[in-house]
Amino acid sequence: MDRGLTQHKVAKMIGVNRNFVYEMELNHHTNTIYALHKVFTFFGYTPKTLNINESTLQGQFFSHRIKYGFTYNVMAQKIGVDKSTIARFERGGNIKKETEIKINNYVASIEK
Repeated sequence: MDRGLTQHKVAKMIGVNRNFVYEMELNHHTNTIYALHKVFTFFGYTPKTLNINESTLQGQFFSHRIKYGFTYNVMAQKIGVDKSTIARFERGGNIKKETEIKINNYVASIEK
């Protein structure tokens, strides 16, 4: 994908060194989950292997968080709840109705 960026700029944006980008382009790099997450976030891609059902509120929220590389802490601050609540929600656990409304309002406000 050509975005008119140098390897150095891409590396800086992703948070890796330029050699990492060079090796990725040549398919010579053994990727870690951490490195792949950085690359997926850069491209705004949510891996299909996560099997996220985006027809549900939980799936839409999780997909958004992964796509933009947001941590539980970041999402908790954006919504105004504890990070453990975010984790519990994503795992399908019970949350308060008020919290579900906050999450629903947040998901409704993001661009599709």
